Amino acid sequence: MKEFILFLLGLNLALGFVRIFRGPSVVDSMLASLLLGTGGTSLILVLYKFTGQAFLLNLALGFALLAGVVGVAFAIIMLRDAD
Repeated sequence: MKEFILFLLGLNLALGFVRIFRGPSVVDSMLASLLLGTGGTSLILVLYKFTGQAFLLNLALGFALLAGVVGVAFAIIMLRDAD
């Protein structure tokens, strides 16, 4: 069962990478990168659950924080360019 969960999360990340590089617009690529932040965080948390290694929890928290900061920075840049 855990292999199936990891496979689905990995597939989600792979499709996100495809959308980043083939996205029709910058906004699509940014949404895909936010998906990668969320998917990467969930993948690391699942690995933490299966292995119990504490550093994976810290790594997942770092990924989640970075994804949030990137999303806010992108929104600020898009608002600045809209003016």
